[in-house]
Amino acid sequence: MHVDLLLATGHVLEQALNESYSLWGEGLSRPDYGRYNAAQLRTEWGAASLARVALVEDGRLLATAKRYDLVARLGGQPRPMLGIGAVFTPPDLRRRGLARELIERMIEDAAARRVTGALLFSEIGPDYYARLGFSIVEVGDVTFEIPAGRGTPAIPMRSGDDRDVARIAEISARMTERFRFALERPAAFIQYGLTKKRLLAGLTPGTARQVGFFVVEEGAQPAAYIVMTVTPRGPTLEECGDRDPSGARVGAMLQAYAAASREDALRLNAWLPPGFCPPQLSIVRRAPARDVMMTRGIDPPLRTAEVGYWHGDIF
Repeated sequence: MHVDLLLATGHVLEQALNESYSLWGEGLSRPDYGRYNAAQLRTEWGAASLARVALVEDGRLLATAKRYDLVARLGGQPRPMLGIGAVFTPPDLRRRGLARELIERMIEDAAARRVTGALLFSEIGPDYYARLGFSIVEVGDVTFEIPAGRGTPAIPMRSGDDRDVARIAEISARMTERFRFALERPAAFIQYGLTKKRLLAGLTPGTARQVGFFVVEEGAQPAAYIVMTVTPRGPTLEECGDRDPSGARVGAMLQAYAAASREDALRLNAWLPPGFCPPQLSIVRRAPARDVMMTRGIDPPLRTAEVGYWHGDIF
């Protein structure tokens, strides 16, 4: 038996998409699921830093995953990181150690490229990946409430567009520079995230998914921004940024959004960086994240207060 770790292309890619569609189809049709995945690879960042890999024996798919070539800031220094997402083994091949072999070979391949840290998000709890040497990073989901105000706050908010992304990357970098661990988020990476969310919303039938991207300017440049998604499960603040450390502009933008929603009090979910909470918001619930963040190769393991990570960057 000869098992290879390959980039998933052609019929192997189709096998991977066919097998994983029932789990990660996101409500799309099977053709649109393929378009959604292919379009991500055509973005500037996706073309350079995202690939689907597969463990293959004689052309048969044994296991598959997405590989993300990330750069993090760890202790103030850039650190290449392997991102591992969408790990999947066909049902009839499970309990044979194939997912474990896939992950170990992905890590070995990364090490050959001098990448010694790995990051993933587990939807199945931490136990399986803990046995592979991954440590939990306790990042929590926050639910906050925006009370209904009297009218819309007078804040010059407009829809964001591509010309804003470079300045948003600068705001994001300033917001996370105090943390021991955060992803480097250049403009191409932020644009990839926006494109991915817009693609999913655009391919989803009807208006079940919506994406909002808004900025506030100061001196003809973005001074604060928010990116939000709305699904049947409710609204989520995917990321935000503010040149004001208090986050007051972000809070005012969310107040304006809440006023437009016509709700008595709007509740949103988010991952807020530790120590950041705009003064207009009231946190009503904290809970462990459903997607468990785990790392390998970072010593000592990361503590919650050391990590600045946005919900929109989960993979």
